[in-house]
Amino acid sequence: MPRSGLSRDVVIDAAARLADSEGLEQVTLARLAAELGIRPPSLFNHIDGLAALRRQLQLRGLQEMVGRVTRAAVGRSGRDAVMAAAVALRCFAHEHPGLYAASLPSTNATDPQLLAAGEQFVGIFLDVMRQYGLEGEEAVHAVRGLFSTVHGFIMLERAGTFGMAIDTDQSFRWLLEHYVESLDR
Repeated sequence: MPRSGLSRDVVIDAAARLADSEGLEQVTLARLAAELGIRPPSLFNHIDGLAALRRQLQLRGLQEMVGRVTRAAVGRSGRDAVMAAAVALRCFAHEHPGLYAASLPSTNATDPQLLAAGEQFVGIFLDVMRQYGLEGEEAVHAVRGLFSTVHGFIMLERAGTFGMAIDTDQSFRWLLEHYVESLDR
């Protein structure tokens, strides 16, 4: 019998908090059960194991990023849309490093819910690239370039690589501005 007050959403919320505070790799069923004050087998009343939990974290991360990036980009176009979307993505990664990490794997083509969330997220950026006249493969290349730029910066920043006394926010803006200039050509 499930513990009173414990639900699938409560379990996923706890896993997300754990991933954000201690790292995605620290989210194990044993660690999550301890966090919730239950025995590990009790988790199976709410989730179907670690793989299912990781899937839920990926879905939550994608959905939250969709919301964050959409709110940042709505009503903007061109340079302003790219900058706002990229800054929103970086902010999300800083605030929710575990959910950000969970969202990174390619979505499973046989999972319609994950696939839809992934397509919705990428679709925001494809729409922005269309404003530059980029369609099809060109738009995909541009989105991959932007993701590589933003993700690379986030990962280097998280690793503590940027030890110089120059503000990293300024460096990030500088990098994005130069990326956007390449789209204007």
